[in-house]
This record gives sequence, C-alpha cells and structure tokens, in this order.
Amino acid sequence: MLSFLDSNLKLTKSEKKLYDFIDDHHEDIIYDSITELSEKSGIGNATIVRFCKKLGFKGYPEFKVALVRDLSARVPGNVFSGPIEQEDSIETIAKKFYKVNLEALEATMSNMDYDMIKKAALLFRKAGRVHFAGIGHSGMTALETKYKFMRIGFHSDVYTDDHTMLMMASIMDKSDLVFAISHSGETKEIAKMLKIAKTNGAHIIFITGNPSPVNKDDVDYAIHYSSTESLFQTGAVSTKVAQLFVIDLIYTEVARLSMDDAIGKKIKTAQIIKTNK
Repeated sequence: MLSFLDSNLKLTKSEKKLYDFIDDHHEDIIYDSITELSEKSGIGNATIVRFCKKLGFKGYPEFKVALVRDLSARVPGNVFSGPIEQEDSIETIAKKFYKVNLEALEATMSNMDYDMIKKAALLFRKAGRVHFAGIGHSGMTALETKYKFMRIGFHSDVYTDDHTMLMMASIMDKSDLVFAISHSGETKEIAKMLKIAKTNGAHIIFITGNPSPVNKDDVDYAIHYSSTESLFQTGAVSTKVAQLFVIDLIYTEVARLSMDDAIGKKIKTAQIIKTNK
C-alpha cells in the first residue's frame, strides 16, 4: 500500500482499479507517461489526473515523484550501485562493487555481436561528420566519446539537450553518422532525434542497455551491453564500465582500420596539448 494514501479516502470504482494497478506494477509505473499508464491500466487520462489530485498532488508528474520517494524509502539499498547494506564496511562495499562491475562486463561479453562491432566501425570510415548524443549520464559518456574520436581526426559534435539534437537531426544527410547512447533504450529525446536523422538519410549507431530498444527500426546497428540498473541507481559505475567497454571496442576497431593515420593524429594532438602546458 502506498504510504501517502489516506486509508479513509473514498475512491470511485475506476480510481480503486487504478490504485490496484499501480500497487501491483509500481516499479514499472515510475517509467511511464500518463498516456502509457492509461493504455496499460485501461483507465482514462482524466481519471488518472483526478486520482492524483484527490491524493493531494497537482497532477501525474508530482504523483510519480512521490511514488519514487515512497519506493526508495521502502528499499533504501536501491539508491546504491549494487546490493549494499547499511552495516557494510568500506572493504565489503569495494568487493561488492568489484563483483557488480565484473558481472556487467562478463554479461556484456557473453552477448557481444562482434560482426556488428566491425560493421559499426566501417561506418566511421564513410562519415563526413560524427554526431554523438546522450541525455543525463549517457550524455557525459557521449562527451567523453566525442573527445576520444576527435583526437584521431574525426570531425565531431556532441549533443546533450533535445533542442540541439532535433535541430541538427533536421539538417543531416547521408554523409552524417549519429552515435547515440541510451541505457534504457527508451529515452524519448534520443528516439525523436534518431527518427528524424534516419529520415534524412544519416547512418546511426546506437549503444544501449536494452536488447529491444523502442527505436530499433531507426538505427543501422543497435549494440547492446549488459548492466542491471534501476531508476534509483541512475549513473551506476557498472553501467558506465559496460558502456565504455563497448565504445572502446568500436574505437579500437576504427583506429585499427586506419592505423597509420590514427596514430599520426593521436601523436599530433598529444604533442600540442603537451606543448601548451
């Protein structure tokens, strides 16, 4: 039962049905828009809004925030990047982190499509410009990746907000390559960008923790890594490790395909940074 629900509150039949659905599927609801909740529960949008207001919230978004807090309070360990207990020592925590990160790498390795890695690397050789994109923590990974490829000579940009993503996607063509990152595989801003970019003929590499991303039909290659991360654990190191592992494989294959040129440019960029100190 939701901690913020007044037991004396009178609910209509539809509202009671909605409450029961939320109570049974609360961990999924926190990811859903009001439209998605309506479709899954069979309850209309207006009833959902009325239900939220009856509980004292301004609307559905505020209700979801309270729901996340409620779930977090029930299972406080969920906010950590692994099965951490309050009484754990630093040494125990370190060992658990190591185990979680190792498991993420092993799971990623066991499902790796190496042929897809090679094909993704070949797209870089044909690209006139590379556009890296991600939101939140994936945006930080996109920024790191942009600098990585830039240092071996690729003309590249990075986008971490939806307005810039959509504007740039609208003027892309077949000479552009989009390298997008989304752990959930359901980031709406990324999905919109990729659909527009694909319509304009751009090639797309998609790095995701979801084996069945919502926009799989809009990408050339969807490369999957494995890392268990809940909404409360956003930014877990294990996710970052798995992402960077896949990205490093692609980067290494790209550099290997043009070894002399990549090495030469890497040396030049390293030298100019060194002399600028």
